Amino acid sequence: MNVYIVEDEVFQLEDILISLETLGHNTIGHNDDPFDALQQIQALKPDVVLMDIHLHGKLAGVSLAKQIHKNLNIPIVFITSDTDKDVILEAAEVNPISYLSKPVNEDDLRAALLLAEAKSDLNIKQDVTAENNELFIRNGNKLIKVLIPSILFIHTDTKNYCNIVTKDGKNLSVRNSILGLQKLLDDDILIQTHRSYIINWKEVDFFHDIDQTVDVKGHTIPVGRTFKQELYAKLNII
Repeated sequence: MNVYIVEDEVFQLEDILISLETLGHNTIGHNDDPFDALQQIQALKPDVVLMDIHLHGKLAGVSLAKQIHKNLNIPIVFITSDTDKDVILEAAEVNPISYLSKPVNEDDLRAALLLAEAKSDLNIKQDVTAENNELFIRNGNKLIKVLIPSILFIHTDTKNYCNIVTKDGKNLSVRNSILGLQKLLDDDILIQTHRSYIINWKEVDFFHDIDQTVDVKGHTIPVGRTFKQELYAKLNII
């Protein structure tokens, strides 16, 4: 899993980094500043966030976790030495996967990450639903409707996230893999042209045989050798 850590104690951070490496997980970033951490988490889209409740003596970790829970729907694991009932109850509002006491035990961390992985897989299944030529995408607390024929292309550069770009300028990030979306949508106008791209073949304007790319309404998209023949068949190339 891709893990992001929000922790302001250097020695605690180092121990967690070592444990994550031992357990075979990938740390994609860490920070002790809530504002910077939120920006990085939005950009990096980790599978789980390990969140210290107290940052520089304040309950900033809880406030940050609430924003992540509301807008990004990424699983949270709290790490803390605080046992105050009121603090724990406030932290519980974001429905965290687990609470880990400092110093973090490696076995407890392993168990928490297994739970986070299961939660992440469930979120992926719930974030996108497709029916009757319509796609509903979760964005915070809203479900945004997208007509499948309005999709220009779908792109991914991570394991569990894709961007869906539409004719009317929407660019929506969803928690799902490119293969998961292809299976979910199962629509004749959407075909895979590359391990990272699905396109609406009816919106193709040009096929560049030398460059092995297609132009979809101004967007240049690569065509992999594995997918070339299917695209040829769709475009009726003669």
